[in-house]
Formats: sequence, C-alpha cells, structure tokens
Amino acid sequence: MRFPRSLLTGLVVAGLAGLAGCSGGGPAPAAGPVAKITATASSVPSATASQKASARAAAKRFYGLYATSDYATLWTMLAPATKHQVSRKAWIGVHQACSAASAGKSRVIKGVTVFGNAAIVAEAVSGVTLRTAEDVFNYTGGHWRYSPQAPGIYRHRTVTADIAAAKAAGLCRSSKVF
Repeated sequence: MRFPRSLLTGLVVAGLAGLAGCSGGGPAPAAGPVAKITATASSVPSATASQKASARAAAKRFYGLYATSDYATLWTMLAPATKHQVSRKAWIGVHQACSAASAGKSRVIKGVTVFGNAAIVAEAVSGVTLRTAEDVFNYTGGHWRYSPQAPGIYRHRTVTADIAAAKAAGLCRSSKVF
C-alpha cells in the first residue's frame, strides 16, 4: 500500500491537532477562525517497543505467506472490515490469477510506525526496482491485521470481474500486495 508523504504528514498533523486540546478533562479551548496547533511530537504517546515488534512480526508473517502464495491463510490475516467486504473465494481467486510482480520475492521491512491501533509498515521488495512502499495493518481482536489499499477490486459479481478490475487498476504487475 502506498501513502504519499503528504497523506502521512496529514495523518500526523490531524492526530496532533486532536491532542492539542487535551488538558486532562476540561473543555477544549475554543478555536477562532484559524486554530493554532500547539502540540509537539513529544505530546503524542509513543508506541512501545513490543507494539512495534508485534506489528513487524505480523507484517513479516504476512509477507512470508504472500511470497509462498498462501492466499487462503493471507485472507485470515485481513482486517475484519475487509474480510466482511472481500470474500475468501474472491481474495484467493484474484491473487492466484493475478499475482503481483513481487509474488515469490522476499521483502525487507524498513520501518514500522504505530499510531494507536494502526501501523504503517514500510518495506522494500528484493529484486524489484521501486521505492519503499507502505502497507497498513490495524490492531483488532488482539492481532495486527492487513488492510489492503483497494478492497473495492474484490467486490464485483464474479472473480473474473474482480481480476479484470485488478488488471485495470494496474495491480497485477505492480510490486505491492493488493
């Protein structure tokens, strides 16, 4: 999953803005026409080492299963909201018929950034010339779960139509998991 740096910056700023008015129970200060953000990076609770390590371990397992084309097990690692939208049959069928350029290649996790129950995992694919890509994992039900960038490609009437949507979106030849 690719996130432009501006989107990541926006997410951080939005999170900081939400914390800017936190003062321990009192009402948030009224904002005028232009609200001044006074929060700093140090006011955002940092993720613990174990949170980052567990997100990294989940991503490593997910990427390992992707490299071995174990799409059935990958489906079990999807975020619940995604599993509700994407049938197991569609997920497996699309990935079997339309694997990405990175299928079968190992991934190197470059970094993990945790924001509450979301982790952005930056990774590079060995043997594929691309910039570092980012994927989102969400912590739910005691586990880190993958949240694909384009779940809409799996919601057509048939797996054949889902495959066509993945191809039209350029995901069959890209280096990212979709």
